[in-house]
This record gives sequence, C-alpha cells and structure tokens, in this order.
Amino acid sequence: MAYNFISHGPDGPSPSCHDLRDWLPPQHLCWQILRVVGELDLSGFLRGYRADGQGAAAYPPQVLLGLLLYCYCKGIRTSRRIEAACLDDVGCRIITGNQHIDHATVARFLRRHHEGLKALFVQVLALSNQRGLVDLSAVAVDGSPMRAAAARSSNRSVSALEAIVADGEAELDRLMCDTDGAAVADHDGRSRIGGPRRLSRLGDRLARARVARDRLYERALPSAGEIRIKVEAAERMVARAEQRLAEAAASQQQRLADYARRTQQDQAAGRRRANGRPPVGVDAKTKVLRQQARLARAQAALHRARNPRPVPSTTARASLTDPASRLMLGKHGGYVQGYNMQIACARSQVLLAIELHDNPSDTTALIPVIKRAQLNCAAAGLTDAVAAWLADSGYASTANFAALADLPLLVSIAKEYDQLRTVTADHKLPAGHRDMAARLASADGKQLYARRGALVEPGFAQLFQKFGRRVHRQRRRRDQTAWHRAQPEQDLPA
Repeated sequence: MAYNFISHGPDGPSPSCHDLRDWLPPQHLCWQILRVVGELDLSGFLRGYRADGQGAAAYPPQVLLGLLLYCYCKGIRTSRRIEAACLDDVGCRIITGNQHIDHATVARFLRRHHEGLKALFVQVLALSNQRGLVDLSAVAVDGSPMRAAAARSSNRSVSALEAIVADGEAELDRLMCDTDGAAVADHDGRSRIGGPRRLSRLGDRLARARVARDRLYERALPSAGEIRIKVEAAERMVARAEQRLAEAAASQQQRLADYARRTQQDQAAGRRRANGRPPVGVDAKTKVLRQQARLARAQAALHRARNPRPVPSTTARASLTDPASRLMLGKHGGYVQGYNMQIACARSQVLLAIELHDNPSDTTALIPVIKRAQLNCAAAGLTDAVAAWLADSGYASTANFAALADLPLLVSIAKEYDQLRTVTADHKLPAGHRDMAARLASADGKQLYARRGALVEPGFAQLFQKFGRRVHRQRRRRDQTAWHRAQPEQDLPA
C-alpha cells in the first residue's frame, strides 16, 4: 500500500514549461507593474542616455523602474535586498528578463534619475484618475514622525557648529598648503594627514557643518505668515504713533495760536504782558518730543519686522550627520531624530501629496500640503475640486483658517474623542476658531469629519508596513523622492 502524495524534492518531476511567464498567474502584482510602467511617459529618463548607440550597454529605464516599483510594493527597499530579490523572486526575474541586476546599478539609477522618479507621482495619480480610482469627496491631511539616518547625539548648537566650521577651514588651509605631504600621499596611495582621503572627509564634514549652521539660521527666521502678522501689528503701531504725534503737535500749535490772539487783544486794549509766559515752540514741547521718540521706535520695529534677522536660540540644535532632520516627539513617546511626514489621502488610500518637513509642528504644514495636493491634482488632470479637507486639532490655528478661508476646510478644535461627540461654538474659544466650531457642529460637518480617521490612517498603515518608520537616506531631496515612489500596493491602476 502506497501513499498518494504529490511528488516533491529534487527527485520529483521538473516543470514541463521553462517559460517564466507561465509561473505566475495573470493577476499577479508583477504583471500590473509592467502594465503601469508601459503607460508611463519615460522620455525624461531617456534623455539621460546616448541615442547614438555608443558606450556600454545599459538596462532600459522601464526595466529598472518596474523592478523598483515591484520591490517597493513588497517592502523591499534597499539596493542590496533588491539585488537579492533578483535571484530568488520570480516576479523580479520576469520584470528583469531573468537578468541579475546588481545593487550598484540600482543605486546609480536612483541617484541619476531622482527628479524623474519624483515626477512619476503625478503620472501615477493621472492613471489612477483614468481608472476612476480617485474620489475627491473628502481628503484627509495628517502627519507622523519618521526616524532619520542620524543619532540624537549628532546635534550641535550654533556656537559648536561655528567652531567646527572655523577649525575645519583652518585645517583645510593647512592641508592645502602642505603640498609635500599631499604629494607623498598621492604617490603611495596611503591615507596620510595630507592625503586625498583626509581632504575628502574634512571637506564633507565642513560642508555638513555649514549646512547645519545655515539650517539653524533658516529655522530662526519666522515664517511668511508670522512676518505678515508682525508687519501688520508694527504698521498699526506706526499709524497710532503718527496720529498721537499729529494730535500733540496740533494741540501745541493751537496753544501758540491762542497765545498770539490773546497778545494781540491785550495790545489793542493797552495792556502789556498780561498773558504771562509764552508757550514753547512745537519742536521744543516735551509731549511732542516724546511722541516723536515713540514714532521713531515704532518705525524701527516696522523695519525689523519687514527685514527680520534670524538669531538662533542658544538651545537650538542641528544634526551634523543629517542637517535636514530635526529632534521631535516620537509617535510612542520620547524624542527621535527625524522628519515630520505629511500626506493628503483620499478614499482607497490614494495619496494626493506626500512630503517630508523638518518642523515637528503640524500647524505650519497644513497650507503647504494642501497647496501641493492641489498642484498635483491640476497636473494630473483632476478637474473636480475637493469637496472637503479634513485635519485633526494639530493643524488648528487662526492663521490657517484665514489663509484657507476659500476652501471647504474642517479642522478639529478639540481632541479627537471630544470632537466626534460634543462640538459647540463655545464663546470661550478664540475668535478665529468660532466659525470652524460652528461648521463642525453642523450635521454635515459631523458626518464629514467622522471620515477623517478612516481616510488617512490606512494610508499611513500601508506606508509603515512596507517601509517602516525610518528614512534611510540622509539627503532630504532623495528622501522625498523615495517617499514619492512609496504608493501603497492597491493604489496602482489595474
């Protein structure tokens, strides 16, 4: 009696068909990736290659792009893991035509075409719109911290960065003057004090220190909204000071006129010096001088408001390893060195915008993310306007409400638990929040805002499941490029 088992192992029968295309069903992800890549406009990629057929053969950009998208959808992100997947993943073998693509080729493709890869975000959004996957009845905006490829201990103050820059410049000048040591190092190829490796490391450290120092000064510079608010307040102070000065000068001028009139009357009546001591001139009056000094201070404050000079705080820090990152509160407590990732997500986890910000506060990110989403929708050919923009209480501010007054905006003014249950236009709220509270308290407002979590949280869940909470590259431009390619798997048009 023999068991009826399926033959397996090295002694079992081999597949009769050796065509890799028959190994995966038609609904597999790799076929969807190939169909999508075939519909994309890759002319921007092709401009980076020679059209005369000269030089070494290169992989077609559609092959490497399909490989990247397929691996990213499966959570395979690093170039070495992508190289390994080309060996043991059937989907990768189908996309690459059974070619083994090494990690250096993948890394060079990413570095060479990062702007073109970033631009594909709009093309994928346009394809999703053509398939009817984009629903603009409601779009939710939210942010979450991401860890950077830098340690918290890499943060330095502005004084420490200034010292690093000064010491690095002095050492660089000394090494450049030490031509003998550099020549010896170049001749025997060893890393001596004046060798090219030392110069390269020193130049890299000096460049990062300068960028980190400049970043501290940029962060100390107030935002455009803050500058506008301060300028408007300073202009009101100048107008008030000018009015008070004019009133003081007019009052003193009236006194002088009254004294002159009374003097003429006394002289006509034959009285001499009956009016007492004459009043001082307008320019010598103490009240007028005081108002002139107040006006000068107000004008100086207006000049400073219009031309702010960034002065970093003594407690401000910037990372010497990744200057674009910043210390911010972690998702589960504590502090992390990282970024504030912002997304605008519609139904079915379709992302309209995704960006990395270095400000830990969500308040300053609402306007840029909404504007970016609008630009992406316009570029992708989405003519319909978003019916409702939803955001939690972290984005609530009077400046945001005023700047986005023309949009159907619903921003929570309380904690999520309280917002979904009791929303009233309380008189204790700031004046700029009362209209938003009344909008949220309406029946339509409650129904729309209740969709916020269901719209945006699955988008974050997809991203974090595929890529985790860590940004692996240290250059912000490439970080944003990587996340622009990080569309969830079900966002791909079928």
